[in-house]
Amino acid sequence: MDKWDDNNLSDILEYPFDFERYIEERLREIDDLDERRFAKTVLLDGLGKLIQCTERKYRELERRVYEEVEPQDNQYETVMTVVCRDHYDPTNGTLFPVISMDLETENLAEQLCAEGKVYLGTIFLKADEEANRRFRAAGPFAGTLLWKGEEQDAAFLACPAGRYRDRMEQIYQVFQDNHILWETINTGFLDKFYDVYLDTWGSIGSTDLKPGEVSLKEAIIKLGEFAAAVLHDIIPLWNMEWISFDSADFMLPCISGTYYEHEFSLKDAEEKDGYLIQTNEEILEIRHEKEKIIIKSQKETFEGWKALHIIQRKTVRSLDYNEPLLTNHKRDTFFRRYSENRSVQLMTKTDLFRRIMELDIREYIEVVGYEICDNGKEYPAEEGMNWFVKDELFPMESRKVLLLKFEEKKPECFLNDSMVRFVISQIQMEISEYRCIGVMA
Repeated sequence: MDKWDDNNLSDILEYPFDFERYIEERLREIDDLDERRFAKTVLLDGLGKLIQCTERKYRELERRVYEEVEPQDNQYETVMTVVCRDHYDPTNGTLFPVISMDLETENLAEQLCAEGKVYLGTIFLKADEEANRRFRAAGPFAGTLLWKGEEQDAAFLACPAGRYRDRMEQIYQVFQDNHILWETINTGFLDKFYDVYLDTWGSIGSTDLKPGEVSLKEAIIKLGEFAAAVLHDIIPLWNMEWISFDSADFMLPCISGTYYEHEFSLKDAEEKDGYLIQTNEEILEIRHEKEKIIIKSQKETFEGWKALHIIQRKTVRSLDYNEPLLTNHKRDTFFRRYSENRSVQLMTKTDLFRRIMELDIREYIEVVGYEICDNGKEYPAEEGMNWFVKDELFPMESRKVLLLKFEEKKPECFLNDSMVRFVISQIQMEISEYRCIGVMA
């Protein structure tokens, strides 16, 4: 639970009132200086202290009420950013590569070239969603490639980096296998990575190239309007890491019939850190209990099982970790605590806006209005950040549209519309009656 912050009281106080300022303003209306001094002594030294004492006791009462309504513990909040590959700090215990192979460029080239295409490298397009859509539709791009001291005309393809989408599907499946409620991960950075491949190339066939023999350093690509937004050697980081464990790390397993229950202890884990077990053919069941995870298997001994460790302590920014941190953290407020302890959610405008603004988006956008639209055809479906979550019971096409309107707080920021997509993706999971759409007002 977060430490008490007086800012939380802004959600509780019905109105702010500065008694001292009000008294000072009234004192100015007294022309006689002797009367003003006497009134100031009586009001500020006498009544003022009484008011301060009353406010202090009122705040103490609020504090007790606030702390009695405990928030639901969230051990699985995510944080994401991007850094230059050369600036990655392996000693930073809070941020890790989304794909560890991003640090091994030669192995990455071998893996991506195995599909029959010549992989040159990965770029990051630091631009908004609209620019990224145009970029995806603009290729192939013309340019030249330097090989053995000769420049030859070439064409290049920039494809969305599929390995990050695969990783997101994998993480979602891990949550499902552990029966943990899924919260939308803000993938505003991941959607802007592109793998660059050699499409056509002069008179020499691409089969003459070995994986890693050429890279973007030998290529000059005519990117036109996108050139200024393209960054090289950028990798995404998040607060998750894979750890391996085996049966030697456990006490003797408890046998029940033909099955073994292995205990993954959380007693020595960092406070609030989350752990999820990756299932495999040897694991039959995963069960989370207080301070431990029970893993059911027919194997008495095992090795190489994996767990996903989600770090919850404050994210550390290493040197040159300058880009924003995108999180799915929800602001801790009294109304959020209260609503989580209720069995019924009221679908009101106030409740809807509260849920939106509790997300970590306040620096970029704010919700300013909404509409319910019967004709959903005016708003074509767009892929959200939970594209791998399928709702097979209620088709999106048959729902009315909940149109949410947002206003930019940081005009021209390349993450603004990504924040809108993040909000819509999360609210869509909470509201099944409508198809949610977000627009800038």
